[in-house]
Amino acid sequence: MRYQVTLVDRRSSKQGLDEIKGLGNSTFSLGTFSLRASRISILAKPRCSIALNEGVEGAESLDEKAETSNGAAVENVEADEKFTFSRFGKGILDDAKRRYKYYLSDFTDGLHPKAAASTFFLYFACLAPCLAFGGLMATVTGNAIGVVESLIGTAVSGVLYALLAAQPLTLLGPTGLMVIFTGLLYKATVELGVPFLPVYAWVGLWTFGFLFVLAAVEASNLIKYFTRFTDDIFSALISFGFISEACKSISSLFKPSSAFSTSTALLSFLLAGGTWFLSTFLTQLRSSRLLRPSIRNALSDFGPPLAILLMSLVPPILFPGVRIPELPIPAGVATTSGRPWIVPLFSIPWWLIFASAIPAALLTLLVFLDQNITCRLINDPMYKLKKGEGYHLDLLVLGALMAVGSIFGLPWAVASTVPSLSHVRSLSTISKSISISGENADAPVEEIVGVIENRLTGVTIHVLIGASLMLLSLLRFVPVPVTNGLFLYMGFSSLSGNQFVERLKLWAYDPELYPEYDFTKSVPRSVLHGFTALQLVCLTTLWTLKKTSWGITFPLLILALMPVRNYVAGSLFSSEYLNIMDSH
Repeated sequence: MRYQVTLVDRRSSKQGLDEIKGLGNSTFSLGTFSLRASRISILAKPRCSIALNEGVEGAESLDEKAETSNGAAVENVEADEKFTFSRFGKGILDDAKRRYKYYLSDFTDGLHPKAAASTFFLYFACLAPCLAFGGLMATVTGNAIGVVESLIGTAVSGVLYALLAAQPLTLLGPTGLMVIFTGLLYKATVELGVPFLPVYAWVGLWTFGFLFVLAAVEASNLIKYFTRFTDDIFSALISFGFISEACKSISSLFKPSSAFSTSTALLSFLLAGGTWFLSTFLTQLRSSRLLRPSIRNALSDFGPPLAILLMSLVPPILFPGVRIPELPIPAGVATTSGRPWIVPLFSIPWWLIFASAIPAALLTLLVFLDQNITCRLINDPMYKLKKGEGYHLDLLVLGALMAVGSIFGLPWAVASTVPSLSHVRSLSTISKSISISGENADAPVEEIVGVIENRLTGVTIHVLIGASLMLLSLLRFVPVPVTNGLFLYMGFSSLSGNQFVERLKLWAYDPELYPEYDFTKSVPRSVLHGFTALQLVCLTTLWTLKKTSWGITFPLLILALMPVRNYVAGSLFSSEYLNIMDSH
């Protein structure tokens, strides 16, 4: 019999052992530890849940006590619920009815210290790519769209999405894929000798039309045919992208052609590494034995913001003579090129308006996959979300926001995977458990027991991004290497829980010391490593294609992951093993 003991409230280990032993004749060898949290739960096969609550007689199922953070019980929406197509638009209405009934609690639940820490941390986490991609957008579009447009577009879209969407934990922002697509579109307009912004606007409007139809016919239901195989590859791709951009930014300072000195390069390396280390150390402090619980929890909640603040103070205090790269902050609020804010939609021939539907179809596929995969990663059962999801409503809201942004020549803000996953994890409550099998105890395992589901953090984060236009002089004090360290933290932390990455790490492990996962206990090693190798080939192919001039076809390759999983993996491995390795 295999038991899992979840440690809660600080009580003596003897008292905890007495309570556990009182359940039966099983013998436990727990070693020396202190019990922390408010209850002890024992999970045994077959699936059952027993809770010992201090001061309460008897035992009751923990599953029956699922509540929102404000104490109101809510329905638990099954992640694997079977969907069927219905009448046109019904899925959108059903999403609104299911999710909007928690609208008030979405704001009251956000009044929590953890939510405040999450807001501050993710403000910088979202601001940094907003500025970085905004600067890159100016380069690839000939200054037609730049940093100011990026800030305004992200702020407006993010606030409205947090207010209207079914899943407000999703954060919007510019992404590398959108920059690549926009750059290729600009290049095509230059070669055709037609104005870029009107074509850009019509591509966005056509995309909204396509997304509206997809939302109305409940096309997001098709995402259920994408399994963990696709989700893990997509998540790893985005996470490695953040890590790669941070490393590229730091390494560029060491090149002979760099405009900065060696001292700047070394200090920048230390600032980025220090931000990453401090963010990780402080976040993990909650589960350590240092300090008192209240102090540990506070430092853990505010780990990344504290790291940003402390590392930003290092250059002016300790190294005032070393020039450090600063964020590309604009001088004022105006369009990058000085153009009017509203794009002249009808300044191009009518045939070009209809021809814009062709690139819009590719953009629709990219946005559809990015939005739905990101939302499904957020709605993963491991996060134990209670208020439900709404894929169709989310897709409609996103499409409408893209249409509005296109009219004003703002960059398309879409679901940003890594910040969104960081948002969920920063709002999570994590418990530690010890699994016991016979006389051998495993290392403590982290488990998410709940998330503060709210709209307030998403609204506040994007309001602050908009307010950054009035705080430009203060933002210049945050060095670029510090934001690079934040990118590293977000990239590595988002890999946590990625089963593909966990299996990939097994290649460096002693086979006799593999962690006790379901797939390590039930799947032969040759099958386990073969399945991981197939995912690695897919990831490498996606990464390579993204870097080429054919990057605009990137959505087609993501779509191809579904037949790769169903036909290639299905022919190489038995369904029994695939169900173990590829289930949520």
